[in-house]
Amino acid sequence: MERNISSSSAYRKLRTNVEYNEKHPHMHSICLTSVNHGSGTTTVACELATAFAANRPKVLLIDCDINKPMVHECFKIQNEVGLTEILDKKDYVNYEKYTSQFKDAYSDNVLYVMCAGSNLKHPIDLLSGQDFKEFMNVMKSEFDFIIIDCPSLEDSSDVIPVSHIVDGTILVISLLETEKKLAKESIERLKRNGASIVGTILNKVE
Repeated sequence: MERNISSSSAYRKLRTNVEYNEKHPHMHSICLTSVNHGSGTTTVACELATAFAANRPKVLLIDCDINKPMVHECFKIQNEVGLTEILDKKDYVNYEKYTSQFKDAYSDNVLYVMCAGSNLKHPIDLLSGQDFKEFMNVMKSEFDFIIIDCPSLEDSSDVIPVSHIVDGTILVISLLETEKKLAKESIERLKRNGASIVGTILNKVE
């Protein structure tokens, strides 16, 4: 599937900030979460993945919001198979079967999009298990950069085990919906649970 994966200057700047973060050099994987549901985290994750794919040969975007998936809607694809299926089958080397690929119209770069897949009652059991760690180890060896869209801290704690596996975590804060106190508490909660916070994004500033 061919797609023009050029992106806005704002997300290219964000990509550059991630790439050249002096405190967190050599990052190859990040996850994004938010304080509140509806803060626009999925949009940021999709746009940021698109920005990275314009600059890296192979980029992977994973939807880890298993009970409220939205990534497939951003790319107008079906959420038929994805993360839950590849973990269930342990079919990591055949990851292409579980993704949709978007080729850049101006280069050979490809963005691989892995949807959430089937709904689960307790996703945190899947994300905190050894299978997810093994899956991520394989993906890190296959891709130049990985971006994971996680649910908000308001909705679940699924981001906690994911944050231990990636190189950094970005917190999306909605100016319209997030109280300053809650934002600060969320950052402290993530740090307390071992997440490496590499930045915050102020969203919905209109």
